[in-house]
Amino acid sequence: MDKQISISRSLVWLSFLSLSLLFSVMLLGVYISSSHQGLSCPDWPLCPNGFNLPPPEYFFEHVHRTLVIVTGILIFVTTLYSIKRNVKNVKKPAIIACILVIIQILMGMLVVNSKLHAILVAIHLSTGILLFSALLMTFLFSYRNIKKSILF
Repeated sequence: MDKQISISRSLVWLSFLSLSLLFSVMLLGVYISSSHQGLSCPDWPLCPNGFNLPPPEYFFEHVHRTLVIVTGILIFVTTLYSIKRNVKNVKKPAIIACILVIIQILMGMLVVNSKLHAILVAIHLSTGILLFSALLMTFLFSYRNIKKSILF
């Protein structure tokens, strides 16, 4: 029983951290879009300086893309953890989130390469909301597992 609670707690923290980072990425993306800085960094996946500190005109876009990499990795880790530990009701939304993050990254690439084509931007933003929903469900189901483990 203690092992199950430990697994559930780890999954709650992983999913919460993924959700929090994704929310930060989304907020930064909305700021970039609304301030017309969407193509301030025209290269994909990273700005001209790679992972080094960017010039001021690339700063927000660089941070956004770097956070995307970290968040994507954390979402994959959360999914792999839920699969490896066989957490049944958490696996499905975690796998969906994993698939959606791949689609979201590819959509981000298409948005940059198409020079902000309106339909692609709309799909990119919509996919982000679906991804957030899948991660929210992953978090809520993993949190519910802790409550079940403690009660029974």
